[in-house]
Amino acid sequence: MDNTFAAIPEAVRPYAGQIMDTDTHEYTPVNHWVEQFGSIASDFAHALNQTRMPIRTPVVADDTAVNADTVWKTKFASAPGAFDFRRRLEVMDLTGVRTQLMFPGSIGLYAVSFYFRAEQFPDMFKSIQGDRKGYARKLINAHNDFCIRTSRASDRLRPVGVVFCETVEEQYAEAKRLVDNGVRGIWIPSATLPGGVSPAHPALDPLYSLLAASNVPLLAHVGADFEFLKTGAWRDAPAFVGWKAGEEFQMDPWTLSTLHLPVQNFLATMVLGGVFERHPTLRYGSCEVTGQWVGPLAQNLDFWHANSRKFSLGNMEGALPIKLQPSEYIRRNVRVSLFDIEPVDTYIDQFNMPEIYCYASDYPHPEGGKDPMGDVSAKLARFGPDILRKVFVENGQWLLPD
Repeated sequence: MDNTFAAIPEAVRPYAGQIMDTDTHEYTPVNHWVEQFGSIASDFAHALNQTRMPIRTPVVADDTAVNADTVWKTKFASAPGAFDFRRRLEVMDLTGVRTQLMFPGSIGLYAVSFYFRAEQFPDMFKSIQGDRKGYARKLINAHNDFCIRTSRASDRLRPVGVVFCETVEEQYAEAKRLVDNGVRGIWIPSATLPGGVSPAHPALDPLYSLLAASNVPLLAHVGADFEFLKTGAWRDAPAFVGWKAGEEFQMDPWTLSTLHLPVQNFLATMVLGGVFERHPTLRYGSCEVTGQWVGPLAQNLDFWHANSRKFSLGNMEGALPIKLQPSEYIRRNVRVSLFDIEPVDTYIDQFNMPEIYCYASDYPHPEGGKDPMGDVSAKLARFGPDILRKVFVENGQWLLPD
């Protein structure tokens, strides 16, 4: 067997060099934070060292060999290319990936989580005092600066900047700074109002126009969803005690079954509010929040769209500012990354929306599994090569355009 393809399952080998990976992470261990992100990360590194998170484990260098075994079985900061992105390109070559989205996995991810919890949980990173939320924002800015630097290395590797600000004007300004400096993915957390307004508000149209004109996707991701329900007490019950705590989210059954709700709400607001009608080329991606909810959402929105006139005021011509069925906007504008454990074949059978699901490895997080390409391709095998190509190549191109 040609060792060039040793890390790629046989069913996926025809697409080697073309595969789009729609969810990965940088994973810089705490002992390299100051080197990677600057001195602003020093106090945060000290705070993380008081926790049990795997990211606090020191790793001397990103020097694990790049081979067919390590790229799938080695996780966290010891994975090859976890924080040396020249080596990440080697990993991509070995696994047949042409381009990948790279979400935050260290200070960017932790700072977003800290921002939303800083006031409600004073014991979280309690060594950080004073303006805790303000400090979290400075960390997010440091992550965004890192994205700008890393984006210049290769267009194949697309680090994702984080944008959520107090005002619409600030929201636009930070997005423009990132886009103008080569960042090709923007994560706006779904649990908070962007710039303080509804995602459907026309005040955000300049932001959406900027992203659409620049072919930069607007992205959702797990890890910033705490304020959506305003309380985490829903899982305070004996049945939910004793489950794993991940770095992006808790892994108890209640959390896992609800982690998609903020993104579902955000996307439904955009669709029904006419955002994709006003911005037909806007690219939207939902990453690492499962794909099982999208088909039911499309059905639900189509139902209410079809019956919306019944509930409109008598002086209104229609109920919604959209010309297509909601499901048509989802098919056209939205793509969703998959966990390796998801029954994507069942989703396709039930909802016939094969154009929205995308391959994702979650590299180097353990949630991605040890054989994500094999797991996903096995479920899709009965549909034939056209659907395999959609999920591994074509669908992801919407979020990773040339």
